[in-house]
Amino acid sequence: MVDKIVMATVDLNGMLTGIGRAQIVEIIYIKDGKVEKISEIDVKWDETHEKEQEGLHHASVAKFIIGNKVDEVVTAGAGPDMRSMLEKLGIKIRLANGYYKDYI
Repeated sequence: MVDKIVMATVDLNGMLTGIGRAQIVEIIYIKDGKVEKISEIDVKWDETHEKEQEGLHHASVAKFIIGNKVDEVVTAGAGPDMRSMLEKLGIKIRLANGYYKDYI
């Protein structure tokens, strides 16, 4: 059993990007303070951001986060509505820039 699940929103090079426009997410499973496993998932939120209504897009992100039991999100950005949604879900948000592995 892991202690924490962190989701990092990244581009194709592993650099952090905004959550609503992420192409890829890294799901990082942490146990006893160490990375146990990393799963890369192509979510294509960069494509759906412009196609889905804002509320539907946020709902898709929320469904993904809940389904993957994410505790914390590391991202380069999140709009006010996205931050509000994450806070309501009890998800910790860490804003950062650069390579995602530098923040886990």
